[in-house]
Amino acid sequence: MRKDFWEDKIVIITGVTSGLGKEMTKILLKKGAKVVAISRSKESLKGLQNELISFSKNLFLIKADVSFRKDCEDAFKIIKDKLKTADFLINNAGVGLRCEVEEIEDLDLKRVFDTNFFGAFYMMKYGIAFFKELGGGTIVNICSLGVKRPVPFTGGYTASKAALSTIADVARMELKKYNINILNAYPGSILTSFRKKALGKPYPEDEVRLSRLSPDVAARRIIRGIEKSRKEIYTSKKDYIFVLFTRLFPHISDFIVEKAFEKRLKGL
Repeated sequence: MRKDFWEDKIVIITGVTSGLGKEMTKILLKKGAKVVAISRSKESLKGLQNELISFSKNLFLIKADVSFRKDCEDAFKIIKDKLKTADFLINNAGVGLRCEVEEIEDLDLKRVFDTNFFGAFYMMKYGIAFFKELGGGTIVNICSLGVKRPVPFTGGYTASKAALSTIADVARMELKKYNINILNAYPGSILTSFRKKALGKPYPEDEVRLSRLSPDVAARRIIRGIEKSRKEIYTSKKDYIFVLFTRLFPHISDFIVEKAFEKRLKGL
């Protein structure tokens, strides 16, 4: 892979002010890319700008709440007006939800789908139209390992990411003729504040996880996967192997997960 792969590439990223999105933004800027950073919080964007002041020439900030279609449309209007072009769109913005399926609140599920599915869908919709005009581009959706190997208490969150994964897989086939590539990333557990901000019930500190990566490591592995144009991007070998195991032996995989969560399941 060329060392200058990202040099002068324009990358649109949502959910940039913390966790995985922030790390990807920092890494891409260091690699020479120009980043269009999108967040719904004006104050958080200012904080990001101050932290990355040395990259100010290559960092473009847009305040937008992706759960609103109009905000997504306006964001692309700004990009067209100011930058004229772009190479990548990374749909990273997301909201967590931890709760048993039976007890999920309608409003919480709606909020999760509004951001995780519809937010990414709106950005994809306007991104596709934009990339068609440009003659090509790449859209990357940050999904979840739970799509490939669901676990208890994450049904609402995983459902939103599974819907995103499926619609993206279909879009990949539809858009190949327009030179638009669609990639899906399936990160496992990442050590960020994401779970602390999740809706529903609090995550216990000892929650079962296959892997626990730093956001920097996860971001680098996703970026590497984008460079290699992988249709499915995983952030650890453990995750990838367990997904393959689940495909081959679904009943055994269920048994392993159920045993791992046994104490919590008994407490329901």
